[in-house]
Amino acid sequence: MKVLDFKRWFGLFVKKTSNHFQQLATHSFYLLFLLVVFIIILLSSCTSNQSTSNVPKFSIVYPEKTFANTNVTISVQPLEPGLTNIRIKLKNADSQVYEEEIRVYKYPYEIPWVFKKPGIYSLVVEGYSISENRWYTANGTITVYDVIPPIIEEVRILPERPYVGDEVMLQMKVKSQNPIVNYYIDGKTSDSLWINQTLVEKAGYVYKKLSPINSAGKVELFLKTAAYNMEDATKVTFEVNQVDRVKPVINVFTKTFYPENSDISFEVKFFDDQELSSYQIEFDGEVIEEGSIRGKTFEKAVRIGKRELGTHTLNINVRDKEGNPAYYSKRIYVGSAALSFDVEVSPANLTAGGTAVIALVSQETNVKYTKIVFFVDGKAIDTSIASEGKEAKRFTLWDVEEGSHIITIYAESDDNRGGIAETIASVPDYNGPKFISLTANDVELKKDKPGYVFPGLVTFKIKVYDPGGVNTGVKPRLLIRENNFDYYYKDLLMEAEEISSDGKTVVFSVTTTMGLGYYYITVLNVQDLSGNVMRDIGTFLLYVQ
Repeated sequence: MKVLDFKRWFGLFVKKTSNHFQQLATHSFYLLFLLVVFIIILLSSCTSNQSTSNVPKFSIVYPEKTFANTNVTISVQPLEPGLTNIRIKLKNADSQVYEEEIRVYKYPYEIPWVFKKPGIYSLVVEGYSISENRWYTANGTITVYDVIPPIIEEVRILPERPYVGDEVMLQMKVKSQNPIVNYYIDGKTSDSLWINQTLVEKAGYVYKKLSPINSAGKVELFLKTAAYNMEDATKVTFEVNQVDRVKPVINVFTKTFYPENSDISFEVKFFDDQELSSYQIEFDGEVIEEGSIRGKTFEKAVRIGKRELGTHTLNINVRDKEGNPAYYSKRIYVGSAALSFDVEVSPANLTAGGTAVIALVSQETNVKYTKIVFFVDGKAIDTSIASEGKEAKRFTLWDVEEGSHIITIYAESDDNRGGIAETIASVPDYNGPKFISLTANDVELKKDKPGYVFPGLVTFKIKVYDPGGVNTGVKPRLLIRENNFDYYYKDLLMEAEEISSDGKTVVFSVTTTMGLGYYYITVLNVQDLSGNVMRDIGTFLLYVQ
């Protein structure tokens, strides 16, 4: 009996224990299942939110191009419900802030608008999504054109008188309020090459560099400006000239020595391979003959008359039509019997930068020289006077410079006679003009710190020197660039303002209007009579305030 009771009790215990573990396992599995479902839902929600945030909530319908003072409609089209607080912002590209902000409260979400002036406008639309609790933004651009076409007011060729091989710049002045203008250049050059170029710029002064033209002759270009469906057109014609760097030839037929009370007279002959332009004859610094001339040759007999005893100077200046100058200088002696001697320059082959010997070679015997003066291009470089029983030194040293030079010697002897002799020394010229200074309204400009001038008219001057003579027929180019530009937007031709009597020192100038700003200035295309170009002078600084 006791054994049966024990078995029954043990069976009940095992059954209850089994049920307990079964319930415990079921409960744990259920908790684990809920945890997995929760994680899946959380991940799904995150993924859904992330993908939804990248999907546009609305689209914008607007005209990409329109005209000023024309009605347009800007509409916002929601792509799903729950969009509110819609704001439309407009800003001109020239402005730093949004000038207009319009709220749209009800459907259809659209506004009528009129742009009062041309320009490129930025469009921003903002909307708030209630379902996602965040703002969305969409952007666009509207180009507003003027109803008046872009008018071509002025066309210039820089340089105004181009030569074969020159870099020619086309300058156009266009009046328009359009934000952008299309420029079309079409034509044929003198060397039968077609020019077909386009560019997109704002209105105002526009510069376009043309390819070098390698043949002399007529160039005809057709220019057109267009903005949307409006346009203007014109034609420009110019001549490309053959390069003329050859200066005129001056021949003077005169004596060096004239007896006392005799008339001084001589004959001049000028020649140029292209065409002569003008001449001027000076005697002792006084202009006695001058005038304009045409043609390749010119001859004239000139009578000076009687002059006092002593040394006199004859200077002649001739220019051709391109402005190339030629100079002639000679000393004339009036007195009794003159000394006879020659001028000798050695070595025969002179080199710029070297040293030469200028010597007096007497054609007489038993002559004692008491005074000898050596001249180069009319300027005394040395004077020797006899002392302590020794005669004057008959030679001197000369630092050779390139170009053609007149070497003159004036001498006196102990028998109260005098004499003059001269010769020509030609030195090959391989160097361009030397830069001296660059000024703006007489303020010297430098490369390391700016010069300061007031806004308005500013006169730029560059001073250069060349031993062989500066070519004033070729006009230098002054380039101006503001510090926020990456190109020179002003290209101005400079005119010769001051020329030294020997033509070796020249000041070129040009005047232009300058506004407030920080500028970079440089000058190009300064040449000497041999066609050598001045080296790059670098960039100079100017502050207009």
